[in-house]
Amino acid sequence: MEDLKEKADQYKDQLMSKAASVNQDSVFFTFSRPYSDSIDNGSLFTRTTGLFYQLIGALFLFWPFYVLYIDIDNGIFDSSFKGVMQWLFYFIAFTISCWISFQIFFSRKDKFKHMDRSKGYVATTIASNFIATLGESASVFIAIIGTTVSVLRIFTDNSFGILEYFGLSGTGTAIADLVIFPIIAFCFLLLTRWISEAIMSRADIARNIKK
Repeated sequence: MEDLKEKADQYKDQLMSKAASVNQDSVFFTFSRPYSDSIDNGSLFTRTTGLFYQLIGALFLFWPFYVLYIDIDNGIFDSSFKGVMQWLFYFIAFTISCWISFQIFFSRKDKFKHMDRSKGYVATTIASNFIATLGESASVFIAIIGTTVSVLRIFTDNSFGILEYFGLSGTGTAIADLVIFPIIAFCFLLLTRWISEAIMSRADIARNIKK
């Protein structure tokens, strides 16, 4: 048994010696290091966030054309003159909302390009900014779409289901909705901004504790 144990120790020493002699700086061990390093230092997030914001902005520009195609395919222009005019007002409000949202995201695309990553919490900072930016965009839709629908519903009951399309539901009274939707938009903007700042404040506290 002692001989067997001694041989096992010898094999173990030989194996460890061969492992130590392997060049661990070779491509086999390090080809993915730039990727993992970019995650650790945050450069992956700062570089791709700008592209991500541009992509979202481009989707907002594309969205009205998609809606226009779908509505034409569904025969919107076969409706009555009154129905077409109502749809036109809704579509203009929707297009303006998309345009403003595009500008919101596009204006933030370079925000993280020169970010000081040495302070840490890069992902936290980006997530905080994304929540705030998304809240700004959503508030634009709630305010513009909700107000437009409310104004037109004073004169007609047909809203083409546009509120339901955006997951919104009014009070059922056009006059009340005319006041409610801007308030909801402001409160939603305030809420998302508060969440964003709360996330950043926790990161700032953690930085100060580290010091």
